Amino acid sequence: MDKSQLEREVGLEVYKSKTPGLGGGIKQLPEDFIVEEITPQGLILKAGKSLGLEPGRKGEQLHLTLEKKNRSTLGAMKELSKALRVSRKRIGYAGTKDKRALTTQRVSVWNISVSDLGKVNLRDIHLRDYSYSDKRINLGDLEGNRFTIRVRGIDLSVREIRERIDEIANELRAGFPNFFGIQRFGSRRPITHLVGREIVKGDLEGAVMVYLTASFPEESNSAREARESLSVSGDYRRAVKEYPRHLEYEHSLINHLIRNEGDYGGALKQLPSGLKRMFVHAYQSFIFNRALSYYLREQIPVERLPLVGFKSRVDEVTASILYDEGVSVDDFRVSALSELGSMGSLRDAFAVCRDFEVLGVSGDDYSPGRRMVELRFVLSKGCYATSLLREFMKH
Repeated sequence: MDKSQLEREVGLEVYKSKTPGLGGGIKQLPEDFIVEEITPQGLILKAGKSLGLEPGRKGEQLHLTLEKKNRSTLGAMKELSKALRVSRKRIGYAGTKDKRALTTQRVSVWNISVSDLGKVNLRDIHLRDYSYSDKRINLGDLEGNRFTIRVRGIDLSVREIRERIDEIANELRAGFPNFFGIQRFGSRRPITHLVGREIVKGDLEGAVMVYLTASFPEESNSAREARESLSVSGDYRRAVKEYPRHLEYEHSLINHLIRNEGDYGGALKQLPSGLKRMFVHAYQSFIFNRALSYYLREQIPVERLPLVGFKSRVDEVTASILYDEGVSVDDFRVSALSELGSMGSLRDAFAVCRDFEVLGVSGDDYSPGRRMVELRFVLSKGCYATSLLREFMKH
């Protein structure tokens, strides 16, 4: 599935800017995509640099900066909890960061000491800047993120690159479409919204089967073959032998269903709480993306759109999408798995990037004869750098 088709699958159907894009690609290397969290106090957690903090008076929570490379946030938290031999529930963080990237973020761990963390040695995960606090770090406890991103493989001259960037930036000065990026739905296997759709419809078996059997080319042959085999046979005992061991979440679901035949709700409960919540949230994001695409395509002004929940008052466009999807606002109560229900909220249709700058245009050492541009900008929390970049790159 090519990039443009993948974008359409998650509701990214149009651009706001009209200027032709740069083309090129991102994330050839993790270091090509640097995400540095900005704390509520406005401090940028710069990659590779310490804030010079002292632990201070001991409190219930130990805060630290976690820098990771080519690791998902959930995966990094799992590795950290395993190294500390504590439950993942004792670890708090403000938001998920990109996997194929170099990222920094503040993390809190309950009832742990600096000396405990000093013993942790994890590949491509670095811990520093310890400070005690009585407050846990929760989702949303950040101001935003600073992004430093290289776009590689551009077939344009230096002058053309700079001119197009200036023209697109001018078109977007009032804001770029605040779409949810592809990573919201799963970078390698964009299915979280599809699982969420089945959960909202009350079809928990369908949700489990989408999670277990939806197959994409980016996965290994063994993973694809195992998923396709289960989709045909429905044989969980066979599946537990065929699924690669690294698919730990899939194994958790399959083992539960072997022990508890037909208990699809119980199977979903085996997943980490952050991942479970992501399913319905991704489905809300998909509906938002589709609605915003419609407003842009029809050139209808809009300021905010609903992330649909059971208390939402929806606009006419969103109501039409819900009708097409075969769901109602009340379905977001998720009576079959009520802990995943959502009241809904509103999200700005457009976002403004701050401190935008071109750090340089140069030859691309990974694509001889082509060029690379390095961009830096700041986005508020909840905004996706890839949604801004797609306006500059276009596919």
